[in-house]
Amino acid sequence: MARTKRRTFAVAAAICAASLVLASCASLQRSADSGVVRRVADLVNAGNAQKIAAMSATPFLVDGEIVALPADVVSFWADAAKAGFKVDGASLETGAAVGADSYKLFADTMEVKAFFTRYVPRGSRTIDLATSSGAHVRLIVHSGLFSTTLYGFKGPF
Repeated sequence: MARTKRRTFAVAAAICAASLVLASCASLQRSADSGVVRRVADLVNAGNAQKIAAMSATPFLVDGEIVALPADVVSFWADAAKAGFKVDGASLETGAAVGADSYKLFADTMEVKAFFTRYVPRGSRTIDLATSSGAHVRLIVHSGLFSTTLYGFKGPF
């Protein structure tokens, strides 16, 4: 009898633990996505083009255009900083795993579809952030254990 109660308790505890883990997965991902938004927003708002360019992959997708050269990616971020581009009050709006149709969020073209197929690694996410002015920015990101790499930028829209 005592053995059956212990087994029942162990099974119930395992079910509760599994439920807790599964329930928290979405909130953990949202927290990670929010962290990416904060890091990128802090760099953009500080005008730190060098650091954000260092986080950016080459080739890099800007709206629907592929930027193939590392120097051009650096120039993109430097020009954005020079122009005073900011994402004040940036907050996570949505985050989603990159899927078969994610390229359409940037441009519904064969070129952008090929970019996603060739250059965006598995496990990447599209992240939409909203600013306090109502503008939106979309990013393609891949987060590793100790780093985040940007693969694309769209906005403001």
